[in-house]
Amino acid sequence: MPVRLTRKGYERLRKELEQLYQRRAQLIDEVRETAAEGDLSENAGLDAAKRALGIVDAQIRYLEQRLADAEIIEQDGQPERVDVGVIVTLQDLDTGDVIRYRIAESMEMDFSAPVKTATPQSPIGKTLMGKCVGEEVTLQLRGRTQRLRLLALSWDDEAEGDATAEQPSEPTQ
Repeated sequence: MPVRLTRKGYERLRKELEQLYQRRAQLIDEVRETAAEGDLSENAGLDAAKRALGIVDAQIRYLEQRLADAEIIEQDGQPERVDVGVIVTLQDLDTGDVIRYRIAESMEMDFSAPVKTATPQSPIGKTLMGKCVGEEVTLQLRGRTQRLRLLALSWDDEAEGDATAEQPSEPTQ
């Protein structure tokens, strides 16, 4: 099943894969060096290096498979519906608070980003996927019901580094 990624997310994962290849080469050298130290039956350094190499190899296989199956989302024009790679600006209809979510696959989650991330499979993502500006949704979250209106949609590249941007006004009907 293909993983839907933004171009930016795909490139970030390719870079991570390249770093894993480099780490793997370092670990192979480390295994050779520790194996040359003598008694292989009681070589804790060798065991640790082999374990680390196994973990890196598994990460490489996982990323290679995911990237091979990736479908890159083209982010051109103005998004019309909520989809992967879209920043959704919402207004809580009960409190008036404005909330922003980036819709992205779990592989693309960036916990340091100023905008919260929701996967398409999460309760928020499932509720928002396919919706348009002006639509209202009801979300059951943490034992409470939240009524939200979609105020704006933008591609995540447009909103990057824009945590303090002025929020869009409510659309006219």
